[in-house]
Amino acid sequence: MLNPDLDLARRFLAEHPPPGTMLQCAISGAHLYGFPSPDSDLDLKGIHAAPTRELLGLQPRVEPHDLTEDYDGVECDLTTNEAASALRSLLAGNGNMLERILSPYQLVENEHVDTLQALARDTISRVYSRHYTGFFTGCRREHQRTPTVKTLLYSYRVALTGIHLLTTSELEPNVATLAPRYGFDDVADLIARKQAGTEHGPIDPMIDEHHRARWPLLEQLLTVATNDSPLPDQPPNYGRIDAWLIALRLAQT
Repeated sequence: MLNPDLDLARRFLAEHPPPGTMLQCAISGAHLYGFPSPDSDLDLKGIHAAPTRELLGLQPRVEPHDLTEDYDGVECDLTTNEAASALRSLLAGNGNMLERILSPYQLVENEHVDTLQALARDTISRVYSRHYTGFFTGCRREHQRTPTVKTLLYSYRVALTGIHLLTTSELEPNVATLAPRYGFDDVADLIARKQAGTEHGPIDPMIDEHHRARWPLLEQLLTVATNDSPLPDQPPNYGRIDAWLIALRLAQT
């Protein structure tokens, strides 16, 4: 496993802060998913709160803070979303937002991280099925356009994360952990190939055919996980999230 350089990521974040209060930021992407290559970039994804007074005028500043830059020889891709937009996405079942908040590679230490993580866990419901089902379809299309080890791993990662979340209510984005649990032990070979190669390295056609043949099974498992999920249909904590955001706004100017 190639671990992300958290010190470098924190330095980059400190030099490129979002406009407002940094609530949370973490490493996502291939490092979170368990298949980074030596040349993988650092995906920094987070949430910021714009100053309240800037939200009250004719042109409120709610756009994402988004930049990509080569920093000390590493490509850093930073995106932070304004709190209201981020929390609406979370309540709508955006798995990417859930994953950044619950990522084990947190870059910011403050009182907001624990609160956001608790609120995020309480949104886990069947509503996330739409995200992972749609994302799995998109991953397959992307792989068909450009077959690489990376795009093939993404199809496994997305499907298995969705299956596991809907079945257990536990978020696990690391495909190296999920694949053997669900009987796909040979995904370890794909991970080894990517880690020994480059971020966009090609895949052997015979290996590709073998793994593409798994897609109908993954789709079936995702459908069954959705239909049989013990989770509530919708997040039950809209009111708590709304109240927390209002309190946050009132506490800052």
